[in-house]
Amino acid sequence: MRNDILKIMANRAKNRLMNKSLRDTYSNASIKIISNNDDKFYNKVKKMLSEDKDIIDPIKRLMDESKLVKMNSLQREKYLFDTIAKYNSARERFLKEESSL
Repeated sequence: MRNDILKIMANRAKNRLMNKSLRDTYSNASIKIISNNDDKFYNKVKKMLSEDKDIIDPIKRLMDESKLVKMNSLQREKYLFDTIAKYNSARERFLKEESSL
């Protein structure tokens, strides 16, 4: 089920990129599920990357499946993109800290 949801969201994102009229519907989505507590999120990412730097599904591990199921499609997409952005910044921070050691 998780893979199906992510595939559907990826296809919709691709369609939005190709069809300008669909972009407007996404910009109206307003939801903030990921907390602003970046340290807590960073610690989760740090723990994951410390165990295995070549993680296949980091975003899937970071997303809350129970919240994802309750959302509509626009909210899921926003949640996915927010999680990806936070993961990328946390991963970058982790790699910088690790290289400075």
